[in-house]
Amino acid sequence: MDLPMNDPPHAASLPQRYAWYVVGLLTLTQIVSYLDRFLPSLLLQPMKHDLQLSDFQVGLVLGPAFVIFYILLGVPVGWLADRISRRAILAAGIAVWCTMTAAASLAASFGVLFLTRLGVGVGEATVAPASVSLISDYFGRERQPRAMSLFMAGAFLGAGSTFLFFGPLVHYIESLPPLSLPVLGTLRSWRLCFLAVGAPGLLLSALMLTVREPARDAQAAPGFAAGARPTFREGIGYILQHWRAFGTLFVGSTCNVTMGALALWNVALFGRTWGWNVAQVGVAVGLILFTGGPAGTLLGVFLTNRDLAAGRRDATLRALFTGLLIGVPAYTLFPLMPGVKLALAALFCAHVGQAMATAAGPATLVLLAPAPIRAQSTAIYYLVMSVLAQLIGPPLVGLLTDAMGSPAALRYAVSFEAALVGIPCTVLVWQGFGHYRRAVRELDASVDPKSWQASRAVEGVP
Repeated sequence: MDLPMNDPPHAASLPQRYAWYVVGLLTLTQIVSYLDRFLPSLLLQPMKHDLQLSDFQVGLVLGPAFVIFYILLGVPVGWLADRISRRAILAAGIAVWCTMTAAASLAASFGVLFLTRLGVGVGEATVAPASVSLISDYFGRERQPRAMSLFMAGAFLGAGSTFLFFGPLVHYIESLPPLSLPVLGTLRSWRLCFLAVGAPGLLLSALMLTVREPARDAQAAPGFAAGARPTFREGIGYILQHWRAFGTLFVGSTCNVTMGALALWNVALFGRTWGWNVAQVGVAVGLILFTGGPAGTLLGVFLTNRDLAAGRRDATLRALFTGLLIGVPAYTLFPLMPGVKLALAALFCAHVGQAMATAAGPATLVLLAPAPIRAQSTAIYYLVMSVLAQLIGPPLVGLLTDAMGSPAALRYAVSFEAALVGIPCTVLVWQGFGHYRRAVRELDASVDPKSWQASRAVEGVP
């Protein structure tokens, strides 16, 4: 049963600056979520030493520990976000994951650390479905890609902040003696980092309550009446009916997220291959994320706006595909570079491509999924990516490294996985353009018939 809402305002009745305030707050949420997501990769060595972890166990902490509940709860959260207050879902989710990040400071074994990362996944499962749904109701179809790109830029700003600011901080804190705190007892340096990052994030949960829940898009869509609240089965049915179009997007974005998940090994990779410490890696990789991420996002937005202005409804998918063409070769080659400077140059190119594809993914989904199932479609989208990219990606690198018998083999494991996943996925996206265009035109025909006719003319469709 749907929960009642007290006359939510239509987005058109709210000032545009307020809509952008909401996008800014959601982007901040994305930044904080990535801070908490990437933090363990900076603390890898001291955690591994203190808790006596293998590389495979480290891979489990970096990937599956976070992803398991992120996967299991994502779709139910998406279904709820199509029905109840999205700001309440986000506020609760933020409180959960920040609390569990802080709780990792008390982990005394692999099992406890694994459980705290499970909790982070529980909270962060709320971010994408609720945020994408809110943004799509605050902006029309023509402006959604720009707002969505800003939101997705939070991923690179969050990851960049983690490396750039916390890398040197972690390096400094590691030189300090253990700190004794009331109730918590004596905490070593890596434990203090979890506490320092998790606890302040709870303020963001309170800020989320300042968001006004907008009225939902009530336009009719193929197979759904205006204002309909489809069941989960009906939502899945629509995706399966257009499985080639959704599959093209899912394959491309999964490939891109797999490339991004390899960054969780960057501190270990640069340390084992080129002898860098966590501060050096943090500053270098952080600067690359802060420059390559926005550069890729802006380039993707430019290409998308240009193609949309020309009437091409596959504009966002084109940006995603272009990002893969840049990112996949760069991710494959950077670990194999003979020197660290060349490796950093290749990594910069990799992040430019990844940023293009990252920003384009949800924007592509918004144009493909009807409003009544947008949040649950987003959840399914992230479910597929998480299972194939984060659940398998980081542990596979650790498993391959262990199998090769030398920690120095990490560079070859990272390169092999990038090529193994990236090359076939890029080919599949290229082959799926026609299916995506047809599905978008079908949805446009019910939402904006004039725009639909224009896009057919531009693409040469009779």
